[in-house]
Amino acid sequence: MKMPLVSVLISSYNAEKYIEEAISSALRQTYLNIEVIVIDAGSTDRTSQLVRALNDRRIRFMQHAYEPIKVTRNALLKEAKGDFLTFLDSDDIYLAEKVEEEVKFLEQHSEYAAVYCDLRYFFDGDPERLYRHRYTFYSGDIFPQLLEKMFITNTTLMFRRAVVEKIGGYDERLGMVEDWDYFLRMAHAGFHFGFLPKDLVRYRLRWDNHTRFGNQVPIQESAVKIFENLKLHMTSDERERYEIDRHIAKRKERLVVALLAAGKKKIAWVLLGECRTAMRTTRLLLVVFLFVIPSVLLRFVIERAWKWKKRNLFVPVH
Repeated sequence: MKMPLVSVLISSYNAEKYIEEAISSALRQTYLNIEVIVIDAGSTDRTSQLVRALNDRRIRFMQHAYEPIKVTRNALLKEAKGDFLTFLDSDDIYLAEKVEEEVKFLEQHSEYAAVYCDLRYFFDGDPERLYRHRYTFYSGDIFPQLLEKMFITNTTLMFRRAVVEKIGGYDERLGMVEDWDYFLRMAHAGFHFGFLPKDLVRYRLRWDNHTRFGNQVPIQESAVKIFENLKLHMTSDERERYEIDRHIAKRKERLVVALLAAGKKKIAWVLLGECRTAMRTTRLLLVVFLFVIPSVLLRFVIERAWKWKKRNLFVPVH
């Protein structure tokens, strides 16, 4: 019986601290029919030298000028020859059975176009202390749940080539959270997801990446765009059924708070006017109250609350 080819897709930029460990974890898979495609997006460190030194026939390595990750991911999708596709962030790690378990799942469950597994988190510099997320995971038609929040980590996902053939690649117009947009588009297109309750990935938490509080304005701006774009592709029945206007208002509300914390009160006030009719009265009053708090104090309070929430989302694994 022929084993489907799996493409492991890695985008890297100045990843010399982590790239060898990431690629090695892909090469150590118990599933043997894989190709590992690595794009280096204009690194100024030793990333390219380290990748070339691995010298494994399963690796295809390309160097590009610097591009945002959504652009390099699209380039990886175009290069991939696999029946199944899976991304590996350049600072994360696959456990040895990750690919085999997900291939087996998709082979046994033709009703699913994609599968995502459980994972464990660790803070950079402390790989022995592991954490799990408090999220609830879902299978099947997960579009309603994805509208509420993003609970799939890109590195845990494997999907069929048919997905790319139908919906294309990542939206390169977005600033951030392009993964959430891609998963929403997949689900809205009718593709079903399966959750595999096995811990098969190690995800590195770094405070110097996109999870920083300072990136909350562009993150929330992108989230608003995602939901507004989604609305354009919905029927009137879908807009009502999924309460898309409520979701857009919720995203704009979070952007308002991020703008206030950044001291951009005028822009925040205009945005609040756009979404206030769709907001619940109590939440509207709370957000309006935030306008009277000095920006420096507000940022201090919100940043501390944000960091507490981030830390509290992770539960130690004993």
